[in-house]
Amino acid sequence: MTKLESLVEISRYYGNNSDYVIAGGGNTSFKDDEKLYVKASGVSLGTIDQDGFVVMSREHLSLMEDKNYPEDTVAREEEVKQDLKTAIIQPEHLRPSVETSLHNLIGYRYIVHTHPTLVNALMCANNAKAEVEARFGNEALFVEYTDPGFILFKKLQEQIGAYQKEFNSSPKIIFLQNHGIFVGEDSTRAINALYDYTVSKIKEGIKEPLPEGGAEERQSDAALAVARIFEGRNLLSRAYSCPLSDHFSASKTAFQKISRPFTPDIIVYCKSNYLFLEKGLTEAAIEERINAFETSHGYYPKVIMEEQGGLILVEESEKSIATVLEVFHDMMKISYLAEQFGGPSPMTAEQVSFIDNWEVENYRRSVAKS
Repeated sequence: MTKLESLVEISRYYGNNSDYVIAGGGNTSFKDDEKLYVKASGVSLGTIDQDGFVVMSREHLSLMEDKNYPEDTVAREEEVKQDLKTAIIQPEHLRPSVETSLHNLIGYRYIVHTHPTLVNALMCANNAKAEVEARFGNEALFVEYTDPGFILFKKLQEQIGAYQKEFNSSPKIIFLQNHGIFVGEDSTRAINALYDYTVSKIKEGIKEPLPEGGAEERQSDAALAVARIFEGRNLLSRAYSCPLSDHFSASKTAFQKISRPFTPDIIVYCKSNYLFLEKGLTEAAIEERINAFETSHGYYPKVIMEEQGGLILVEESEKSIATVLEVFHDMMKISYLAEQFGGPSPMTAEQVSFIDNWEVENYRRSVAKS
């Protein structure tokens, strides 16, 4: 098996496991001394083949490491995007993952970056840093939340350099707060072993497992009202319930624990604000609440939680509804499990705003939808 075939195999392995990858999140790479093969932005890991990777010049990528970019966020990210484009060897019609520079930086042949539910239950918890230090010691690097893109790259460049200086090796496990994990090794077998080890160490802290049961379609007066309100806009609405939605829809206080996003992926697919409907509202009152939500946030609510009634989802297609359900269900899992690591810790308003307005994530969203 060639190195690229091994990369395809491990990409599909994690891409088809919802415990690790939801709705197209995550990326993988292989590098030799001259070239980096990295997943193209918007391509699904679960179905990727050799044509889904962009071949990059490591020499050109290395030139970016010490370049001085503009302070202005928009100007900086545009210049970084153009430099990444210049580093492409082939194919020119694909766009490399925004985390390409990180893959080039980490000193191992294979890199697998995912957003596992269990890892993010820890990464999105109040005690994330202390828990990582207690469970992994110097085996892993913990990086506090940083806006993705070039700013995150520069922080990792600094912290990996410090780690190498102290321990004379590159970190094989890198935890990113409110984001996910990078695992690096020189073989795919070793990558799998590291992931198994990481998950087992985190599971040691789980004393209250997730309630069993998946989402099932349901109906209610509120769900029917929402469907009627949106059908004139050519938008679909579906209602679901599951043990976790029962838990978080029990009251507005319970809902507050999932009222703000925990990771960038949640913002990409579900947006950053969600509507709570108190029990017993009339259709007119529901429409008024939806209109007020749109006036306040500038978009319709993709996720509506009905008190003691579960989830109502609104989207453009059945496929998009399925994606929102998968991502928001994962968000509820993260919040529920994070209680065991000091309680859930969502992203701040400033962090959310960056993702909401970031061209890179808007591009990823559009490619995933198509």
